[in-house]
Amino acid sequence: QNPSKTVVRCSKITILSVDCIWIEMQLLFITSWILQLVLVDCFNSSFRKVRLGSFSLLRVHSDQNDLRQGDSTNDAGSHEGIKPAEQRRRRKRYSGSYPKFFSEKYKEHRGDIEILEKVRSKGMTPAGTHIPIMYQECLQHMGFHGEHLGDGNILVIDCTLGYGGHSSQILSYLSDKGVYSELVAFDQDSVEIQKTEERLRQHLLNKQKCLDRPVTFEVVNDNFSNLGHYLKSKRKLGCVNSLLADLGLSSMQIDDDLRGFTFKRDGPLDMRMNPLHNETAYELLSRLTPKQFKRLLEENSDEKYSREIAYGIYKQQPGSQYPEDVLPSTTLELADRVRNIMKPLIMTREKLNNKGQIQIGKRKEAEIKKELDSTVARTMQALRIELNGEFRALETLLLDLPSILAPGGKAVFLTFHSGEDRRVKKAFKEGAKNGIYSSWSRDVVRPSKKEMWDNPRSTCCKLRWAIRSELPIVNHRSIS
Repeated sequence: QNPSKTVVRCSKITILSVDCIWIEMQLLFITSWILQLVLVDCFNSSFRKVRLGSFSLLRVHSDQNDLRQGDSTNDAGSHEGIKPAEQRRRRKRYSGSYPKFFSEKYKEHRGDIEILEKVRSKGMTPAGTHIPIMYQECLQHMGFHGEHLGDGNILVIDCTLGYGGHSSQILSYLSDKGVYSELVAFDQDSVEIQKTEERLRQHLLNKQKCLDRPVTFEVVNDNFSNLGHYLKSKRKLGCVNSLLADLGLSSMQIDDDLRGFTFKRDGPLDMRMNPLHNETAYELLSRLTPKQFKRLLEENSDEKYSREIAYGIYKQQPGSQYPEDVLPSTTLELADRVRNIMKPLIMTREKLNNKGQIQIGKRKEAEIKKELDSTVARTMQALRIELNGEFRALETLLLDLPSILAPGGKAVFLTFHSGEDRRVKKAFKEGAKNGIYSSWSRDVVRPSKKEMWDNPRSTCCKLRWAIRSELPIVNHRSIS
């Protein structure tokens, strides 16, 4: 045989054997990988069955315990009141990385500290909570800083309880002073008042464990316009040492889409501060005429385009065949309607370029958007004030205030728009002129820059205060 041919054959055989070994290794790897997947799947399925089985056993055991308890509590041996165990339901997943709607912010509702701090660091208010505005300034002008309230009974009124931010500070101060005192808090919102009362009573209980002279706390689910009648029925008229009226909306009302107070998210056109009130904002809008709505815009929000907005909202819309389609029924529909009315009016004010076209830059677009949003806010404000009778309630309280306050008593008002501030300023000025108030704030107190940064909703807030004269009041109306 030829030696060279033998060497070639041997090398070929060696290469072939190496290839076979490599293929066998690949097949072995694939087989082991498939076997691993099968084993993992079998393990997961068996574990799931075991877990569901144990869960079912626990549920059966729990149901048996419930039945035994039912037998022991029911003398007749009947189990009619026992309901079967409810199946666990997964929470509805919100779209996107962050929740947008009030009901989806479950971590903020349950009080997750890390989430709450993160929300506050962005200058936002956590869902279901409210940040009290200028509470230090309020306590100062109510006489709680640097002054001795005396050893007698101290009566303090919070006209708008809300989330209880100001009331909690008042209760803390009164508890630390250890004087006989009483805080009466009014609020017409039947939804939030129960939650706030429970939270504040627990706060007061923790404060008063070591006190001999307790602080009395009472909550009244009513409008503060009835404060004078309430005090008269309790024989405490003219005994109020300090009074606070925070006239703004609470963050819980603004953030809840179903309450209909905001146009940033869609919701029913409701706007009732008291959900038990029969008429909604949509029903009020349906009842008014364009002329009446124009008057509301002028009186309640100082809207200079009141005529265009009023008659534009009640105008038949393109493509509508039914009368009920004329008026918007949701917050976003109302906002879109107002923007569509206002945008052509704003555009006509802009300067034309050489070609006779309106030229708007990015900065101007942002200014136009801000003006449109402000007009929508004023329109909703006019509806809300009329629906809830806010100006009527404020005027009643200001008329009754001299009879409510004790001599030397102090009143503090937080206002959030010109209509409220104008009424408070006028009442204090006339009262000082007639000798009812010995001192009052001619200049408003505004939040600090830091507070405006931390809580943007405090930006438009103004504080005014007045001190009741020590002299007896002459020729002032009495509360009937």
